[in-house]
Amino acid sequence: MQKRLKTFSYYLFMIIATSCGQLLGDNQTPTVSPVLPGDQLPFRLSVELESFSLPTGLHSFVSATYEGKWLLLAGRTDGLNDFAEPNNFSAASQNRTVYVIDPEQRTVYSRSLADPASGLTPQQIDSLSVASAQFYQHKKTLYIAGGYGVDSATGLFSTKDSLTAINIPRLMRWVATPFPGEKASRYIRQTFKSIFQITGGYMNRTKKNDTLLMLGQNNDSYSEQVRRFDIRDSGRKLSAYVHKSIPKVPNPDLHRRDLNIVPIIHHVFDLPIPAYLALGGVFTPTGGVWTVPLVIDIDGKSTMEDPERAETFKQAMNQYTCPTLQVYSKHRKNMYISLFGGISYGFFKNNVFETNPQLSFINQLTTISLDRDGKFKQYLMKGEFPSILSTDVNPGNPFLFGAGAQFIPTTDLPCYRNGVLKLDQMGHKSMLVGYIVGGIRSTSPSTSTPADSSASPYIFRVILKGARRPE
Repeated sequence: MQKRLKTFSYYLFMIIATSCGQLLGDNQTPTVSPVLPGDQLPFRLSVELESFSLPTGLHSFVSATYEGKWLLLAGRTDGLNDFAEPNNFSAASQNRTVYVIDPEQRTVYSRSLADPASGLTPQQIDSLSVASAQFYQHKKTLYIAGGYGVDSATGLFSTKDSLTAINIPRLMRWVATPFPGEKASRYIRQTFKSIFQITGGYMNRTKKNDTLLMLGQNNDSYSEQVRRFDIRDSGRKLSAYVHKSIPKVPNPDLHRRDLNIVPIIHHVFDLPIPAYLALGGVFTPTGGVWTVPLVIDIDGKSTMEDPERAETFKQAMNQYTCPTLQVYSKHRKNMYISLFGGISYGFFKNNVFETNPQLSFINQLTTISLDRDGKFKQYLMKGEFPSILSTDVNPGNPFLFGAGAQFIPTTDLPCYRNGVLKLDQMGHKSMLVGYIVGGIRSTSPSTSTPADSSASPYIFRVILKGARRPE
């Protein structure tokens, strides 16, 4: 088991290797909670194919927005990793291209970080082309920590120990409309500490300069903590002041990576306050998937219900990194987290719920609700990714989307300071709330063959229809 876990530990999509006759170990819980009909929710979701796409497929990347445009960089351009490679990954498939996309005009600009005019060193390019890095945007700056990628000097892969700050509008200009002699290196600042050496976790700013780097792993070692530091960024120099991690002694309940961690509004003594919710992820000590969520407060302290209690919520579907949409209803005092496709323990086939210990790519959408009393429920949405059939690999098979993709919200939506949308202010008509970009597209629900999957160039529109007020 230890040898298998080490093999799996490098990257999210290695989990699919278990389909070759090997089963994952025990999940956190032997059962999962019922998945309820989505028509009980106060809103509907639909996913529609956009009329434009990326020039090439891209997954596990980082993103930022400015004036309605998107900045995309890092990630990978292949599908499942190739176990024939010495490092299990091809260095050639690291994404070294920066994209600037205008969804309204449907235009895509691109420029390589390896362009001689970038002014970047090979080491900087390596740290900016990693997969599964943690990132967040604060005003006009994109902060990126860690990620997994190659050292071009040695050819070996590792988790990076870098924290990067990027001036978003200036790097966009360098890509789309550069001045003569303009260098990308002018707009990129870095600092290095072991605390940033994480992949497959989640990072966000909580208050003032305080940043939380939650869960994840460094090569084959899980952090089992929430790491905390203050980012100090003058615009020219970047540094960080490190605080003590929480908990002080790593907690096995936090032994998770490649999961969905999202900002939420939840209730403490009936007062709505911001926090984070950690859903699913891998791997339990016996090599299975996690099913009981963690609530992480803005100070980094986490709580989890007792997995052995029958009434404790156990997540049934969408356990792995996928696009998410968070909305809160003040009238209902309910939080809703929608998850789009990806890789799942459970799924519906012919309207019957089934599970696959070997895990499956799915196109199905679910929503997890959290009420004022801290009770969770999970619902199957009627909408799912549209059916797009493969024409080359496994021709006629529908692509299965979501793994390693991102949801990018539209601008000017009513939201709380942590980005959670205000459902009650979004009206009753259908409205565009954002886009799903990239990810892995698989032609098979469960496979370890790299040729069965590829990085997706597709872009999808996400439409929300609601919100009905309670009677």
